[in-house]
Amino acid sequence: MKIKNQLPLARLIGKIDNDFNISESDWIPRVAAWTIDALSQMQILPMEKKRRKLEVSDRIARFPCTINATELRVFDKNGCEIQELNNVNSCGCSKSNKTTSQEIAVIDDTNKTGVNFMRVGTVTANGGNRNFVLDGNNIELNFDTDEIEVETYETATYFDEYYQCEVPYIYDNGLLLEALAWYVLFKYLSRGSKHTVYSLSSNSPITNPYIQWNTLRPKAMAAVKIAINSSNDGWNNFFYNSTFLPRG
Repeated sequence: MKIKNQLPLARLIGKIDNDFNISESDWIPRVAAWTIDALSQMQILPMEKKRRKLEVSDRIARFPCTINATELRVFDKNGCEIQELNNVNSCGCSKSNKTTSQEIAVIDDTNKTGVNFMRVGTVTANGGNRNFVLDGNNIELNFDTDEIEVETYETATYFDEYYQCEVPYIYDNGLLLEALAWYVLFKYLSRGSKHTVYSLSSNSPITNPYIQWNTLRPKAMAAVKIAINSSNDGWNNFFYNSTFLPRG
C-alpha cells in the first residue's frame, strides 16, 4: 500500500548510525520490533484489520502473535461466526446460550377420519452451542474442526525489499524520527551493550538516551496526532480507536 508521508525504516537506521556511531551492527535487525514497541507506547502504532486461517489441533488454534482481544472475531470454515463463551454463571452454563423457537407447519395424521390436517409445531434449538474461549494466544473451541478463520486488528506492516522482512509503517515527522532514534539507543544499551559516550546510568540528559526518550515521547506523540488529524493522506485509516481518532 502506497501512502504519503511515510518514513522508510532505512532512514531511521541511517540516522541512528550517523548520530550515535554504534560500533556493532547486531542492533539493526531489531529496529523494526523496537519501533513497534515505541509507536505502541506513544499510541501512534498503525493498525489494520487482518483475517487469518488457523489450523485447529485438539480443539485448540494457536494465534502467531499477541491477540487484540477487544476486536477479535472467530469464524468456522463456512464463514459462520463463533461466539465467545462469556458471562458464565455459577452452574458453569453460559448466559449467552439462549434457545430459539421456530414455528413450522406439520402434517397431523393422528386423527381417525382418514383426512390429514395441518397443525403448527415448534422446534427449539440452542443457538449458542458452538463457542470459543481465549486463553492467551490460544483459541479453545468446544467442537471439532480442522481450521477456523480469525479476524482482528494487528500492526500494519509492509514488506521491505532491502531488509527482506515485514516492517511497520512510520509517519514521517522530525520529532518522531528523533524520539525513535533515542528509543533504539536506549534499547540497545538495555541489552548490556556499551557506548563510549552514552550511558543509562548518566545523570546528564544529554548523554542518557532513556531521559531523552521520555522527554521527546509526548512531544512526538502530539505532533504526529495533530499532523494526521489535520491531513487527508490515508494515515487516519490506520487509527480507529477512541484514544486517537474516533469513528462515527
